[in-house]
Amino acid sequence: MSNGLNPGAESAHDNLGENRACLPGGHCGGIWQHPEEVEGKTMKILSGTLAAGGCALLALSVSPAFGDSDVSHNWNSENEAEAMRIFRDKYIELGGEWSDTAFPDSEASIASVKARFIGGNPPMALQSALGGVMRDFAEAGLLQNMDEAAEAGGWADNISDSIAAVGRYGGHWVAAPVFVDVINWMYTNNDVLDAAGVAQPDTWDDFTASLPALQEAGVVPIAIGGDSWQEAILFDHVVLAVGGAELYENLMTGDAATVAGEQTRRVLEEFAGLRQYTDEGKSGRSWNDTNTLMITGQAAFFFMGPWAAGGYGDLGPEGGSWSCRLTPWDASLTVVADGFQFIKVTDESDMAAQVLLGNAVMDPATQIAAARAKGTLPVTTVAMASDFEGCPAKAVEAMAGSTSITHWNGRSADVGNAIKDTASALWNQAIDVDAAHQQLIDKL
Repeated sequence: MSNGLNPGAESAHDNLGENRACLPGGHCGGIWQHPEEVEGKTMKILSGTLAAGGCALLALSVSPAFGDSDVSHNWNSENEAEAMRIFRDKYIELGGEWSDTAFPDSEASIASVKARFIGGNPPMALQSALGGVMRDFAEAGLLQNMDEAAEAGGWADNISDSIAAVGRYGGHWVAAPVFVDVINWMYTNNDVLDAAGVAQPDTWDDFTASLPALQEAGVVPIAIGGDSWQEAILFDHVVLAVGGAELYENLMTGDAATVAGEQTRRVLEEFAGLRQYTDEGKSGRSWNDTNTLMITGQAAFFFMGPWAAGGYGDLGPEGGSWSCRLTPWDASLTVVADGFQFIKVTDESDMAAQVLLGNAVMDPATQIAAARAKGTLPVTTVAMASDFEGCPAKAVEAMAGSTSITHWNGRSADVGNAIKDTASALWNQAIDVDAAHQQLIDKL
């Protein structure tokens, strides 16, 4: 996935000026920034799987690499699959022949792309959050330069400058941003709360006070699965409870005084205190199996991204038996852009397929339809609040008066891994609060 880019070339934010994410209806978030603008440090080329093959990758980046029309992704839930079908249908309508490979999570999909690149058979595109992962790939010389396709297809015509920057590295198009996911949703089974005599919590104190009552009523107060990223999403809500957007932003940017401070320690204490209100079956459980606990009335609260909303259709419309709410105890949105990174290929037919895919997913009407199916927001500025209902409509409305901050999944891999590793180790009692605090200090 090399585009021949120079890692020392100008970064995407150099041309942004004031960088605010403008979303459906023209709403512009408060302090949402492109990941390169908030990191303030140079990324390592790649970590984990790819680091072990660094020398091989440097050689491969200048040797022939042949891809196919395969799209690697982790969109598996019913609503995610429908969104992918909409993109697929547009791609086929434009003349392409579709193939995709689905993985249970983004980590598995990303690892597969790395391995396939090393093996000389990369997919033509990787669906992922566009931030730290994309920057890692670009710095390793693994992304295709799509400037000509973007110019000819008018990719930037109907998106904000800051969203366009998310699709570029070093000033060159390497990805197509399609969605802006607001991550910090709290899902509630309202029937479960009613049966337990518990009111919808509006404050952190209300929320924590409701947990013993729900447990006494014989339900799981907090549904959560066994992945580190699920645990880290719950962690996000605790950070917002303790210190709001300012604390969240300072943690994510590694502000030394904040990371070492008392507020961060309190976050860890509050987070660890929630463990007693979960169920013993959480270890190793997937997010969608965890969502089933909510749908079947076995659990009260679930903290998850917008993809979870598609599972509640059998319970009726949002606001009845179930509800989705952005973190009630703080008016902040944690957001990340999602889209398709283009893998370095040299075969002309494969490159033509990439151009076709880019034009398909950047089509405004297709983006709006796919976003409605997925339950999230498209990046196109053509979209209006009236295009949405339920949870996405709430997100659009919240954009007008809330502070938007980049989620850890849209930042460097180092930041995301620090949050996930520390939250997971503390949650699973591999370390205590003191050790977790020191680990964050060391990692951030």
